[in-house]
Amino acid sequence: MAKLAIPSSRRTPKGSTGRTLLAAVGLAFVLSAGYGTLLADPPDISVALDKQTITLGDPVNFTLTIRYDSTLRLISPAIGATLGNLTVLKDSTAVDGTIVDGRKLYERHVRVTAFETGDQWAPSLSGELVDTDGVSTEWQTDSLSLSVQSMLGDLNPDSVDIQGLKSQYEVPISTWLWWAISAFILLAAVASWWFFRRRRRIEEEATAPVIPAWESALGSLQGMREEIDPATDGGRVWYFRLSEILRRYLDGRYGWESIEETTTETIRRLPDAPFDGEHRERVKEFFNLADRVRYAKMAAKVGRPEVDWDWVRTFVEHTIPVIPDEPLDESSTESTESLTSTSSTEPTPEPEEEPK
Repeated sequence: MAKLAIPSSRRTPKGSTGRTLLAAVGLAFVLSAGYGTLLADPPDISVALDKQTITLGDPVNFTLTIRYDSTLRLISPAIGATLGNLTVLKDSTAVDGTIVDGRKLYERHVRVTAFETGDQWAPSLSGELVDTDGVSTEWQTDSLSLSVQSMLGDLNPDSVDIQGLKSQYEVPISTWLWWAISAFILLAAVASWWFFRRRRRIEEEATAPVIPAWESALGSLQGMREEIDPATDGGRVWYFRLSEILRRYLDGRYGWESIEETTTETIRRLPDAPFDGEHRERVKEFFNLADRVRYAKMAAKVGRPEVDWDWVRTFVEHTIPVIPDEPLDESSTESTESLTSTSSTEPTPEPEEEPK
């Protein structure tokens, strides 16, 4: 229980009774307001430890709580590195000056520990409350005891011997951990299967024979002739497919990127195209017409889709690269020449005469 100390008045020498009486009355009048406030609404002061018994070195929380009149000013106690026999680990003020029900609240939390076994003490703390006239009153808290036990447990002081090691600690494994491990293994298996399948597909694509651009274009032309009607939707479907075949052929044959370009960008390539001027003009004319049919929804004239199909096929056939014949090996040439010379130098056998 906290104590509120009220200082007593001083004694006066004999022979000055009148002056002493007047001084006492004046002092009582001056202090009556301040002490009257403190006594009419005394502060509520408490201290507590969250544990009464700890093991050597374990932390414990020491809490100081003060509720006092809101017109007073609190002078809190100073706490250093130690609190009696206890070592201060952390000192913090959680609440300071918050008004609750017309009274100020002060809470101070100190985290302490002890490094000596036995009964330890958190000493009494003291501070002051000062009123508006500057009159101060001292307050004081109670001391608290704390029991500190050894980490070795209760040992017989008469026979202290080396004790055996503790058994191995077994970590408890819950059901969800097994499910997590199973899910991880399943995901790893699926990821491995996907990785090897993708790698195998890439290797197969890398080793697959590359189809020349002209063979692919001629095959696509034949396929669209069998699948698409030139009159469907005014020829839009026809020209979409025919334009795509020509663009892919130009990309594969000459290394262009017309499939990703606009018609204007592709036409800008034509002056430097590695084919003759007649084909350049015809390519430009075809792309402009195809755009009007595809995007402006201009219906193609009767028979024009077939004419453009024939021209694209002719263009592909005329631009197929010519692969020169491989020259004969020098050794094979020499052997051929030696055989020829040998056969020419051998004497021709004379015909045998028939017997008469």
